[in-house]
Amino acid sequence: MMSERPLNQLMSRIFKNSLIFTLILFGLHKYFQYFFFKEVELYHPIYSIYLFLFISLVVLFYFITKAALVKPDTIFTTFAVGSLAKTGIAVLFFLPLIFDEAPNLNYTVFNFFIPYFLFLFFEIYQIIKLFNRIK
Repeated sequence: MMSERPLNQLMSRIFKNSLIFTLILFGLHKYFQYFFFKEVELYHPIYSIYLFLFISLVVLFYFITKAALVKPDTIFTTFAVGSLAKTGIAVLFFLPLIFDEAPNLNYTVFNFFIPYFLFLFFEIYQIIKLFNRIK
């Protein structure tokens, strides 16, 4: 079991790595949108997608690190429940698209879910690192 102080340091490292990951991915996404899909109108702006993904990642890892402090074996359960909640919120994110006729619906969906899955891979990588560090 880890004490509160190293866990806070670990959380700050996860926050920093997540911010760097988000900024790089956001920059690449804006670059591709500007040069290849400039004329496509999006329902959700790109910054709102990345803001949602970043905040949900940080909140998820906050709860994971708190669970690791109490009982390290619950890390993966906390991750699974948090990921399920994040998926539910993502569905709410797209609820207006289900009921409205949105232009470029396929592009809008891909515009969200490609970064979503890249963030999911990043989360899995971070949780494995966290689990190895705690054990």
